[in-house]
Amino acid sequence: MSVKVKFYSENIEFEFENSVEFPVAPQIGDEVNLISFFKYQTSERLEYYSNMEELDLYNDAVVSQLTWCNDLEKKEVYLLVKLTYRQNR
Repeated sequence: MSVKVKFYSENIEFEFENSVEFPVAPQIGDEVNLISFFKYQTSERLEYYSNMEELDLYNDAVVSQLTWCNDLEKKEVYLLVKLTYRQNR
């Protein structure tokens, strides 16, 4: 059974309205690279790369907090994951 995951970060703003399916729930300390969730050679993927370069951040982020959420309107349960990015220095 897969887990629906939504991301947020203090480093960058995500425009993910929908959840992303994970085969298993990520754990605190896991590294996540969101580039794999963008289709190859799309404007969203290129924009993500560009934003990461402008902010001078690594593409990999570390899961720093987890919160289970229940969206009553959409009738869905998802895992809200806080990502922490490192400076690319």
